Amino acid sequence: MRRHLLACLAGYCVLSIYQTDLTSTAFAADTPLDINDYVVIEDFSTSTLDSLPSGWSWRGKDNDKPKLYAVRETNGQRYLAAQDTGLSVVLYKRADWNPQNYPIMTWCWRANDLPPGADERYTETNDSAAGVYVMVSKTFLLGIPRMIKYAWSTTLAKGTMGRRKGIGRPWVIVLESGAEKLGQWTFAEIDLARDHELTFKGDLPNRIIAIAVLTDANQTRSYAEAAYADFRAWPKAALGHIPNYCASLASE
Repeated sequence: MRRHLLACLAGYCVLSIYQTDLTSTAFAADTPLDINDYVVIEDFSTSTLDSLPSGWSWRGKDNDKPKLYAVRETNGQRYLAAQDTGLSVVLYKRADWNPQNYPIMTWCWRANDLPPGADERYTETNDSAAGVYVMVSKTFLLGIPRMIKYAWSTTLAKGTMGRRKGIGRPWVIVLESGAEKLGQWTFAEIDLARDHELTFKGDLPNRIIAIAVLTDANQTRSYAEAAYADFRAWPKAALGHIPNYCASLASE
């Protein structure tokens, strides 16, 4: 509790109210789920193996840094392997789907090495083994991105939600925490409509701008390693009923 109060005084107020086990009342039990009704955001199927993913970019300030990301394959399924030795390079991809029609987002991810002592509440420890960002919109006047980051945190409890003080800081929602599932492919499912209401207090726009991934260990001056695969968007009715399609990766 004391650490939470200190974080709030520093400009990062933690709200541990996020529900990570999602269910939906919009899905009628007698209505079959169309498992083919989804948007493929990224499955890395068009990318060259052992290379950076096709269609992804990075910030200009990272031009001269090594990009420690590469597309790999297991059991015929592609994924993005990521590591960081203190460079903190974000990869992003322009997105173009309507979250009002497809507000549920899913993906597979795996943390292999956690940055020791990382804590996303403080600048000096703000690292995550795995982070998925969704840029939902930009401010009208200054064009500052509004982003939600879904994190696999070293120390913060699953369900922690908050944002550090400062212009353009993303809201952080912790979906996975600690080493319990280290080395395991894990299925992630989030409700963008709910999360946007919780964070930015409004309805989703009709277009998502971009998604991004970041595995970083620069603040803790350590090492982090993770992997990402098969990003999809689904209609609201699918919430809580989407099968765990990460199984084929799990046998790696």
